[in-house]
Amino acid sequence: MKNREKQMDLDRKYLNKLEDVTFVPIFILGIQRSGTSILYKLLSLTNCFNIVTAYHIIKYNELLHNHINGLEEKSKDELNKYFKNEAQHDRGIDRLQINADFPEEYGFVISQKNNQPKLDSENLKTFIEFCKKIQFISRNNKPILLKNPFDFANFIYIKSVLPNAKFIFIHRNPFKTLNSQLKAMRTLLNQKSKYMALLSPAYDKVFDNKILLSYYRFIYSSILPIRVNNAIKNLAETTDYFLENNGLLPERECISSKYEDLCEKPELEIEKILTFLNMRSEKHVVYSDFVKTRKTTELKEIQRKKKFIVKKMNKYIKYCGYNTADIE
Repeated sequence: MKNREKQMDLDRKYLNKLEDVTFVPIFILGIQRSGTSILYKLLSLTNCFNIVTAYHIIKYNELLHNHINGLEEKSKDELNKYFKNEAQHDRGIDRLQINADFPEEYGFVISQKNNQPKLDSENLKTFIEFCKKIQFISRNNKPILLKNPFDFANFIYIKSVLPNAKFIFIHRNPFKTLNSQLKAMRTLLNQKSKYMALLSPAYDKVFDNKILLSYYRFIYSSILPIRVNNAIKNLAETTDYFLENNGLLPERECISSKYEDLCEKPELEIEKILTFLNMRSEKHVVYSDFVKTRKTTELKEIQRKKKFIVKKMNKYIKYCGYNTADIE
């Protein structure tokens, strides 16, 4: 299956149809492996939102063309058959089942503009066009629900360029987050994910270069501490940004949730978020059927850094109400 690099831009002649399209953005923001995907999945089940899907990302250049010419379902069926033929039933890094309608990150689209997966002045136009496409083909006035971990420490910029935006922040025990981040990267580098290769041409290219692949496998291995140290540094910096700036957002425009609460009492957490947004679910959903607390296998290199993690992230740990005894 061709990736988006090689596809013709079939939507080009239809872009004028987007001129009068407007959208209301609601962002789910959290650090990578903090629970953004499962929260996105659960909120998508309410039918209250237009969402970004794998289909939207992989077929970005033909969304309007397929919609206008009645080719959407055919295109989605082709994607689903591809996933089935490749025996890719979930993302590999977790147990979330994938298909063409799987909720995904807009970062995969905007990174094609300037290799930057977070919103900035160079890819903002692409992002707005992407949202307008989704809004147009959805044929409704529902707000668009978006998620992208790379924008967790970017919400002040987002608010400045999209003043009608609202934010749903999700937090997770930083030790669990770091542990999951490292395991996920090792999984993705150990064996090529055909699903991820469709979403990210940059990831696809890594597997075309044996030297580069070996390099990434080495630095993400347990041999060197550099990736662990960098991951802790990045996590501390992004959470510090949140603590320093979240107070600049009015309470009516942001809400926070914790991954642990979402797993333990998903109905209450989803209801809390919908109430904040002045919404009600359009269908009955038993959210506990879709989320389960899983036992974490602790990586030794993370275990050795627990006291350092607590020291670097003490303010964030206290803000979220985590017990340092759970980390130390």
